[in-house]
Amino acid sequence: MSQRGMSDEAPSEGSPLPVRGDRRRPWMDLLEVFARQDETLLLSGPSGSGKSRLAAWCHGRSPRCRGPFQVVDLLSVPEEMQMAELFGWKKGAFTGAVQDQEGCVARSQGGTLFIDEIDKLSLRAQAGLLQLMETHQYRVLGDAGRQRTADVRFVVATNADLKAAVAARRFREDLFFRIHVLPIRLPGLRERRDELLPWARYMLERRHQECQGEGTASFTPEAEPVLLRASWPGNLRQLDNVVRRCYALALMGSPLPGVCVGRAQVEQALAFEQDEQQEAVAPPLLESLRHAAEAFIEHALSRKEGESGLGLEHAEALTGLVLEAGQRRLGDVREVFRLLGGDAVVRSRNHQREYRRELDKVARLESAVGAAPRSPEKPEPGFKTHTPRIPS
Repeated sequence: MSQRGMSDEAPSEGSPLPVRGDRRRPWMDLLEVFARQDETLLLSGPSGSGKSRLAAWCHGRSPRCRGPFQVVDLLSVPEEMQMAELFGWKKGAFTGAVQDQEGCVARSQGGTLFIDEIDKLSLRAQAGLLQLMETHQYRVLGDAGRQRTADVRFVVATNADLKAAVAARRFREDLFFRIHVLPIRLPGLRERRDELLPWARYMLERRHQECQGEGTASFTPEAEPVLLRASWPGNLRQLDNVVRRCYALALMGSPLPGVCVGRAQVEQALAFEQDEQQEAVAPPLLESLRHAAEAFIEHALSRKEGESGLGLEHAEALTGLVLEAGQRRLGDVREVFRLLGGDAVVRSRNHQREYRRELDKVARLESAVGAAPRSPEKPEPGFKTHTPRIPS
């Protein structure tokens, strides 16, 4: 739990972001309107897309800007302590409660309470938060006889699909509708490619200022296209890490006051990133995809006549995605099939024959509607798996 200053998060005036791309985005216009309201604001989007920064900016533009801005990051709060962190506790309320402690709601009085990763809130804490939002009343743990009044604006954020969480009974539907008042979806960096270089330049200059460097810090014209070609699954957080790494590498050959980051430093910084991703992400990704591919394809191949099922088209499409992901990671289709358990996907010749018959049906259907027919492929001798076409 923390109380953040505006200077570290976002400018209090002007654009909600310190940089601008080539075009104005509708969600930014909405954000500027919603920031001035006192209703609950829901920020959703992928991890690292800048939700915390925008929450702080909205506080600075709101009528509560002179009040506190309190942050609750539920990723760092154990589930059994969520109620205590939100509402506070009295001495003796639980083991270890040796003195009274204000909760984040009390510390946000007259200001804004930003609840990050709200999808991680336990069902018990969800009930308490719902009551607070509806009645503006809450109770401190260990002091059930006294209700306190809260004067707080709520900003909540998540990178999860809350509707899916409601359907899975992990998130209360009534709380979802209570927080879904002013919803804003932040796109990831891959959807804001025109902002990538302005962000990188801003982050580099900010890092230079943090190091109290003289002169300027910049990328060479040859370095910037390398940044544009990279993928950024970690969004702004990942970009900031890479820029900091670039700065450190550039200092080795270009001591202060001025710093110039060249193509070699950018490529070296990205190489660290790619090595870490391959080691940390590829094995669990392939393992989960293997199980998904087996389940889908086995279901499609084992259908009986007239039985409803997912269909060969779904199975083929999923397998194509598996192959595409594997090729990007490993560069070899046969090796991908081996790692994905290729023999387990199509286990017998009967399944292979059924697979070809289903593909014939698909080809005839495509021909009937005027699509280009596809001819089934035969597996090579000694290689049991069938390699489906990756859908375009």
